[in-house]
Amino acid sequence: MYSWLESEVLALSEPDYLVLFTMLVALFGYLVYFCYRAFKRFRFVDGTATSKIRSAAQGQVELKGLGEWLPGDSINSPFSESRCVWYHCTIDKKQRSGKRTTWISISDECSSHLFRLVDDTGDCIIDPDDAHVIPETDITWYGRDADARTRAPTRASWVQLGIGNYRFRECLIRPATSLYALGWFRTLHSNPSEEFIARQVDDLVRQWKLQPHRYLGEFDFDANGKIQKQEWKAIRAAARKQVLAKLNSENREHHVLSRPQDKRHPYILSATEEEGLVARKKLYAYASASGAFLTLVALAVISAIRLVFPA
Repeated sequence: MYSWLESEVLALSEPDYLVLFTMLVALFGYLVYFCYRAFKRFRFVDGTATSKIRSAAQGQVELKGLGEWLPGDSINSPFSESRCVWYHCTIDKKQRSGKRTTWISISDECSSHLFRLVDDTGDCIIDPDDAHVIPETDITWYGRDADARTRAPTRASWVQLGIGNYRFRECLIRPATSLYALGWFRTLHSNPSEEFIARQVDDLVRQWKLQPHRYLGEFDFDANGKIQKQEWKAIRAAARKQVLAKLNSENREHHVLSRPQDKRHPYILSATEEEGLVARKKLYAYASASGAFLTLVALAVISAIRLVFPA
């Protein structure tokens, strides 16, 4: 085996040998980097305690709950029209050049819609931009034209066998899916503007005018059956007091989870349970470490057979 490898390496031309050596160095560097990233994410996921939304500290936190739409919102996948809280849809086109076949990306659409993560203490708005997302469903199918993007298979069929010039992929997280989230948590306080308060006061006064005997009678201080200028001021003051009391009773805190300010920290949204996520990250880390070691051995062997820059 070694003699065969030695003869093959020595038979390479100088440019080909440099290309081979450079590719192995680049592969080694990539695997080391991938191993570092995988170990880092594994350590973050495994070493961060799960927080409840109501009591979560500001900063990097781990949350678990159900994915839901924001109130009054609705999100559908652009391919299958499936209801979801997040989607990633891609289209690749087959391109032939002689005997070589490659896939060229012609469409890549990733959801940036905000949605909620809900636990038994409250809810948190999720901003999925720049997140590493592990979806609930990941389906790939093929078609003869771009219109086949709307025909996602519900079970194994011929459209998943690679027949067709177009390849479609749809990744989804559906509503009410159990989610694991690791990211930057912050609480925003929304204080209503004076313009908003004034509009609320106008609306309330307008409602009172529709029932003058019920609401305006108590402000007719001189009992002349008419509301004078000073009495209108009292009416608006009473309406403002009621509007402010209502606003103060409402919860105006909004919790948001998004990409960490420090880009070295991971931002993960996963439909896989934490245990499965940790096992997956461990597997990636060990596999990339093994690959890096084997690549280093290969570099050492071919360097021993033939110097990169001979004297």
